[in-house]
Amino acid sequence: MSKEVEDFEFRDILRHLDRESAHFVIRLETHPHSGRPVTTVQPHDLIRDSIDLPGLAHKLKQTLGTSGDVENGRIILHGDHRHQAKNELLKLGILADNIEVI
Repeated sequence: MSKEVEDFEFRDILRHLDRESAHFVIRLETHPHSGRPVTTVQPHDLIRDSIDLPGLAHKLKQTLGTSGDVENGRIILHGDHRHQAKNELLKLGILADNIEVI
């Protein structure tokens, strides 16, 4: 087996493990500038670099019909979308035990 194929398979395994071990905290906060409620979706520090946060943010915004952005390693969604965001993460294969809603 070539080194390139081995590296590819190893990356796939890591991606699979990351999805199973991914831990997210979803919470309702008040935006510091506008004072409006926002939902934050924050991946655990250990997996943050292995997740495409802009891509995930885009998918969540599109699916939930809201606006938002990625700030300081977390996704900010305008409005209270905690339970809908959790449902979308579940659809992406994140285990329910690894999603904490506050």
